[in-house]
Amino acid sequence: MPFIKVSCAALPETLLESELFGHVKGSFTGAVKDRAGRFESAEGGTILLDEVGELPQSVQVKLLRFLQSREFERVGENVTRKVDVRLIAATNRKLSEAIKEGAIREDLYYRLNAVRMELIPLRERPEDLLILIQHFIQKFNKGREAEISSEALKLMTTYQWPGNVRELENVIERCLVFSKGEVIKPEYLPEEIQKVDENQSGILSIEENEKFHIKKILGVAADLDQAAKLLQIDPATLWRKRKKYNL
Repeated sequence: MPFIKVSCAALPETLLESELFGHVKGSFTGAVKDRAGRFESAEGGTILLDEVGELPQSVQVKLLRFLQSREFERVGENVTRKVDVRLIAATNRKLSEAIKEGAIREDLYYRLNAVRMELIPLRERPEDLLILIQHFIQKFNKGREAEISSEALKLMTTYQWPGNVRELENVIERCLVFSKGEVIKPEYLPEEIQKVDENQSGILSIEENEKFHIKKILGVAADLDQAAKLLQIDPATLWRKRKKYNL
């Protein structure tokens, strides 16, 4: 079934209502014919409102009514229409704070907040890092395989990724340009990642640093053989170190 995505921040306020709910010919300057909105296009499927925290108040009122009754009118029309869609709303803002600022209606927030999923920062889920790296390599390398050196991966697993997945995506695209789609080395990484402080976690001793790094690699590797390869040690050595550090 249809999956329709709308970026609420990318569309000007004057066009957003028409984009979501449609319009009829002559309802405003430039409306030369009737046009169905995104909600109608998503009939039977799903619509994603990205950056829903940027919705203007005028559109929030109409969206609230739609959530309550699944009914709406196109701009410039008095015919009530009804559609059956699943609505997903995404935001990088804390909507509870936006309510206090008056940017988001409280009743709309509670209507949207039926099933909430919070995505934790990338730095707190290192097990996703290698999977995402491989995904973006495939995306930007046009189906060709590319390797990432253990030194580069070490820096990337230590880095805190303040820009989360979007930052990682841009870094991989950059690295593939400089590496010509082959081996990603530390020198191809942005300067802030190359100079990342490996002791930022507060680990000071050599043994503690080793334990920290092995734990990071175990979190991103597909299996123990791959972890040993990334660490550039043999599997037996990895087994002993896992036993030593209780990993």
